[in-house]
Amino acid sequence: MKSPGNAVTFYRRGDGKLVGYRAEGHTGYAAAGEDIVCAAVSALTQTTLNGLKEVLKAPLMYEIDDRSAFLEARLTPEATENQLQQAQLLLETLLQGLQAIERSYPRNVRIFFEERR
Repeated sequence: MKSPGNAVTFYRRGDGKLVGYRAEGHTGYAAAGEDIVCAAVSALTQTTLNGLKEVLKAPLMYEIDDRSAFLEARLTPEATENQLQQAQLLLETLLQGLQAIERSYPRNVRIFFEERR
């Protein structure tokens, strides 16, 4: 059973490169519309998605469901080595930002890793 709060799972290849992430669940820090933790996680994950999609123009599969607080983004196998390298900057920055939130709000945000191709 998952712990309460928001879980963010980072997808990592066997070589350690990050290729995507999935954020799901409500943080439960405060009521909807007043939850600063949720707002921070949403801002970071959505900004990273926009950076991957609009700035890097990386081939990407993504899904967003605001009602269930779900966002998933993954580079597709068509991503070039250059796109993968550039995506590392965005994904590592997202990871660092979320780890800072997790340290401050460990009951509300949890980070996990999953191996993906």
